[in-house]
Formats: sequence, structure tokens, C-alpha cells
Amino acid sequence: MYLLLLCNESGEDQMTFSLRTKVILFIVFMMLFIGAAGGIFSKSFVNSVVTNEYKERSRKIASVVAGVVDPDKVKTVRDAALEVYEASDTHVLSDEWGSSEFDAYVAQYKPIEQMDEYKDLLKQLQSIQQASEADAVYLAYVDPDDKIAMYLVDGSAVDVCPVGCLDNYEAGFTDRATMEATGIPPYETRTNAYGWLITAGVPIRYNDEVVAYAYDDLSMDYVESVIDRYSSIGIMAIIICLILVCAVGVFLMNQFVVNPIRKLTDVASKYRIVNDKMGNLESSAFSELNIKTGDEIEVLAESMKKLEADLNDQIENLFATRQELISTREHADIMSEMANRDALTGIRNKRGYETEIQRINKGIAMGNTKVGVVMVDMNDLKEVNDQYGHEKGDKVICSLCDMLCSVFKRSPVFRIGGDEFVVVVSNFDYINLESNVDKFKKSVEHNIKESELEPWERASAAIGYAIFEEGRDIAIEDTLKRADEQMYACKQEMKEKYNSLTEMKRDK
Repeated sequence: MYLLLLCNESGEDQMTFSLRTKVILFIVFMMLFIGAAGGIFSKSFVNSVVTNEYKERSRKIASVVAGVVDPDKVKTVRDAALEVYEASDTHVLSDEWGSSEFDAYVAQYKPIEQMDEYKDLLKQLQSIQQASEADAVYLAYVDPDDKIAMYLVDGSAVDVCPVGCLDNYEAGFTDRATMEATGIPPYETRTNAYGWLITAGVPIRYNDEVVAYAYDDLSMDYVESVIDRYSSIGIMAIIICLILVCAVGVFLMNQFVVNPIRKLTDVASKYRIVNDKMGNLESSAFSELNIKTGDEIEVLAESMKKLEADLNDQIENLFATRQELISTREHADIMSEMANRDALTGIRNKRGYETEIQRINKGIAMGNTKVGVVMVDMNDLKEVNDQYGHEKGDKVICSLCDMLCSVFKRSPVFRIGGDEFVVVVSNFDYINLESNVDKFKKSVEHNIKESELEPWERASAAIGYAIFEEGRDIAIEDTLKRADEQMYACKQEMKEKYNSLTEMKRDK
């Protein structure tokens, strides 16, 4: 026999996700998050470092250009360009490059390209551009107030901006004093035509006058592709490292956390108390655990072992107490049944009758009024006892009791006195009450007329009955009173018919 404390064979059926799954998902999620964050941060960091480095390079190249070119020649070219600019009625920006208006506008500056100063400056710029990594090296006149830059000399090999080409710049412009003092700090531009560029401008001075600015453009497109390539490699390396870390983390978590807890869970889900054939209780589920993690889990396992031992002691006591209670209850039930039973006939006695009366009155109070009572009083019991002895009298009582029980098979019969009986009828016997009473009377008459019976065996009895009547009866005692009156009327009728009841027996 098994007394189960936990009826589940396994707790896995109740788990949506096991602890192992949750730990793995958590570690994987954290690794992915760290990897993604690390990749984004590393790329951003590399971009920032490389961009700052190229800005510094752009600044140095522009400074070299400003230091190499002849300021006097630059001033000469600038003055010639400004003279054409001021004489022109219209000014066309480089946004209209390729249009007839743009071509007509820059054609006004063509004579400047024939100046010796322009040619010398162009050769210098082309040499510097070839020697450096700049995509473009050029000189420009800048008006910070109008935010207009006019190209003077462009040393680019392709997409050369002609003299007089105007750009409407925003980036890098500050007030005139700052620009003339520190130049135009390196700045970034991204356009479809030129891509990602870093540009810096350094002032060219002639007798403390800023006559123009030396510019250079550094293309970052190739650098960006290199950054992307190495960033991808770095991210892959990070992912591989994170996968290894994740695998090691999962292994360690399984070894020192998940597996010990899983052992505890499995044991707890199958925990049971066994009662063997000898009646001994035993449980050794937790005592067989061997968890050595050196942390709180090991402490928990040891605590469970101690708890199991304490539970075994308590269950032993509870089981013994339970057995005592069962035995006591069975004995009490037997004693209660014996207390409510008549020792001679085996039917219920007066104590049981009083309990039944209380039950019926409660039912009447709740509306259950379809109930009736039958009262039977045995005749000549004293004469039988006096003439034939009490043993014969007891047999007559039992005979009459059997007769009464055989008629009212579905109703409780009570012996409330030496020769008095009460039957409480309901349901089927209630419906057939009158016919059952007639049947009992006929049985009594047949018993009296039976010639083969001894005189003391010819038991006779008077009977009376009544049903509960609402509005007339308040309690079942009122009904019993009417049944009792009818029974004594029956007994009186029998006395008037015969001189005595014993005489009735002799005549029969």
C-alpha cells in the first residue's frame, strides 16, 4: 500500500519552460544583446577614431598647401576673379553645372587661366595632390558674410572646378574673425555626387590680409568600406567568442545550478511514503541525494534531507494516531448502534425512537409533512409470562415483531416498551398505509386461528394509525397521540367483542 504525498510522477508536465531552458534562453539573449551592442559600439568607435584621424590629415594637407603657394600670386588671381565677379550682372552657382547659363557665366573667367600666376599655382597644387592622398586640392576665395566660396585654382585631375565657380556653403562657416584666425575646421559632407568627404580650409595671408583659403578634400568612401569589412570581421569574432562563452556558461550553469536543482525537483515530484507489508513507514528519497556544489543548493539539499527525517517521524506518529482514531470510531459506531438497538428483537429501541422523532419534527419544520405512524400494543403478554414463563413471552414478542416487520418492510420499527411498538411510515408505506394495516390485522387473525400453534404462540395485538395533518398537528407527537387513541379504541373493541382476550384465543 502506498500513501502518496505528491501524486505527480514528474513535475515536467506542469512546466511550460524548464529551468534549464530558461537559463539557456537568458544566456543566449544576453550574449546576443552584448554582441549586438558591442558590434554597434565598436563600429561607432572605429568610425569616430578614423574620422578624427582623417580630419587631422585634411588639416595638415591644407596647411601644407597654404605654406607652399605664393601669397602674392594667389592675391593676383583672386583680384582678377573678383574684378570679373563684380562686373558680372548675374552669378550662377555650381548647382547648375552643365547648363548653358553656367557655361556662359564661367566663360567670363577664362582669360584668368592664361595668367602666369594661375599656371604656376595650378602646377603646385597638382604636384601636392599627386604626392598626397587628397582627392582634391584647391584654392578658393570665401566671403563668410554671404557664405559664398569662389574657386580660384583647382588641382584636381577630374571634375575640375573652373575659375569663378561659385558654391553656396553652409558647413564649416563661422564668423569672419574666427575663420581668418583659425581657418575652416575639418568637416564632413555626404553627397550623391562626391560621396563621403572630409574637408578643411587654412587661410593664405598676404601682408596680414587673408586673400584666400587653401582647401583639400579627402574621400572616406574607401575607408568606410574598409571599416565595414573589418567591423564585420570584428563582429563575427565577437559572436564566435560569445558563442564559446555561452557554451561554457551553459555548461557551468548546468553543472552547478540546473542539474542539482533538477535532481531536487525530480525527487520532490516523486516523493512518497511507503507502508510495507510489515506496517513500517519508510521514505529515503532525499537521503539518497548526493549534491556537492558548495553553495546554497547544497545547503538546500541537506535541509531537505533533515526535513524528510522530521517528516518521517511526524508521519509515524500521525499514522499511529490515525489507526487509533479509526479503531475508536469503529468502536463508537458499534456502541452507538448497540445503544439504539433492542437486545431481544434486534429492531430499534426507545432511544432510537426518540432520535427518529426529533428527525421527523425537523423535517416537518422544513415542509416534509408526508409521514404517518402506526402504534401496536401486544395483548396478554403478562398472562403468557405468568402461565408459560418469560422465555415463552420473549418468543411471542419476537414473533409479533417479525410479523410487523414483514408487513412494513420499508419503514423503521421501534420497540418502545415491553409490549409496545411504533412504526414510522413514509414514501411507499405511507401511500399504502391503510392496506398495510389491514394486512397486519389479517396476519394477527390468522395467527390466532392457527390450531397447530401452542396457545402462547397465538400472539394478538391492537393496532392504531394516523398521518400527519397540516393545520391540525403541530408536531409528530400530535399524530402519535391520535394513533395511540385509535389503538386503544381497537383494544376496547376487542374486549367488548370478547369477555377477555384470552377467551378469544380459547374460542378460536
